[in-house]
Amino acid sequence: MSADSQIFRSTTVSFADVAHQNLIFDRDDPASQLVLSLIDTRWVQRLRNIRQTGNTHLVYMFAEHSRFGHSLGVAYLATLLMDKLAHYAPNAIHPYRDAVAAAALLHDIGHVAPGSHIATHIWAPTTRDSHEQVSVRIIREDQELVRLLEARATGLVEQVSKILTEDRSLPHWTTAIISGGGWNADRGNWAIVDSAMCAVSYGRYNVNALIDAFRLTRDGLLVIQENRLDALTHFYVARDSMYRQVYQHRVLQAADALNDRIVMRVRDLLHEANRTDRLATLRKLKIFCDPTMEAVLGCENYTLELPLEAIFRMTESWWRYHLECWTESLDPTLSDLSTRLLYRNLFKTVRLEARDAAEKDGRNRTNDDTEALIVRAKQITEELGFPPRYYFATVENTDRHRGRLEEIPMVLLDNGSLVPVVDVEPMIATLLNEPAPRRAWLVVPNEVKEKLGRSR
Repeated sequence: MSADSQIFRSTTVSFADVAHQNLIFDRDDPASQLVLSLIDTRWVQRLRNIRQTGNTHLVYMFAEHSRFGHSLGVAYLATLLMDKLAHYAPNAIHPYRDAVAAAALLHDIGHVAPGSHIATHIWAPTTRDSHEQVSVRIIREDQELVRLLEARATGLVEQVSKILTEDRSLPHWTTAIISGGGWNADRGNWAIVDSAMCAVSYGRYNVNALIDAFRLTRDGLLVIQENRLDALTHFYVARDSMYRQVYQHRVLQAADALNDRIVMRVRDLLHEANRTDRLATLRKLKIFCDPTMEAVLGCENYTLELPLEAIFRMTESWWRYHLECWTESLDPTLSDLSTRLLYRNLFKTVRLEARDAAEKDGRNRTNDDTEALIVRAKQITEELGFPPRYYFATVENTDRHRGRLEEIPMVLLDNGSLVPVVDVEPMIATLLNEPAPRRAWLVVPNEVKEKLGRSR
């Protein structure tokens, strides 16, 4: 007997992870094996070049992480939860296990630069964030993904697509694991990962306790047991804290405004020139645009109008290269805006009294003062030679989760009945139903803020 034949080789593949220490996939498990094969595809590997949290690195310096690690984490949590549920309902889990695992890994492949969610606002400002639809389009059309999925099981491409579009013909749990209300593998991963990479503790919660607490009803509804409502409440508080303290940070919103104004300026320059003069205008002003940039600037909804190969090329390195070129543009506004974003000379923020708060309390004078400040700031912006269209903005901490239509998790009470979580946990009800106090800011160059006499 050879020495090699006596060695027991590991069947698992482990990825070091900041949230869960290790993401472990077993090659002997068909669903995990499928995930491992999909990881090596070009669309998944491309996620290494898509930022997870937009401009967050400009405030939290270590937040340079990508969608790649997040996607692996979602796949890991989804398979972990399915393993737990399979102990109680193996026949319900088995037919969909491969599809849910694949959907968990592939759910974000439709994101583009810059910064994932920022991209939708600047490339398609009149449309909703629809990266999930792009992901489904890729899954259905990319030959590499189609080949791997269909080799695993005929019809798997369609099943994965239905999960990501939340098709109601599927059992509730198949979509709830990835995109359901309350905790899901997607939110459950980014809360911890983004918190760790920002070096803050806001997003941490007891993920293992939550996963242990989920059960399936006989009709396929994903529910949580009453005895672990504490863990679910902890997650809701963590998510709320991440939005308020990280994602809605005033400096991040100022940086996002710069992204928006840069693209706005390029589009304005192209719009001012007629179609035949566009190339001449770009050359005259030294505005480099590769074919992908020309295509995305020329369409209203890139998610529907661009070919997949163009979307594939919309990565962070592609965006940064254009920014670097635009710093040398002969258009002074585009050059200045690009330089500010690239080298972190960001716009400053000036706190405003939220209009609705002032009106609610009957403080009309405060509201009038706010309007007067806005008018004065815009006037100063013009006096200092900054075109207000590109150097003046107002932003708010518009909540992205409170008060929005979101599926309410169901709780399995100790007596066997099911009730909405908002009926038994007041804190969750408050976080879901009561909008947080709105905060608003002016976003202007530092020179304008100084002339307004405002300090930090």
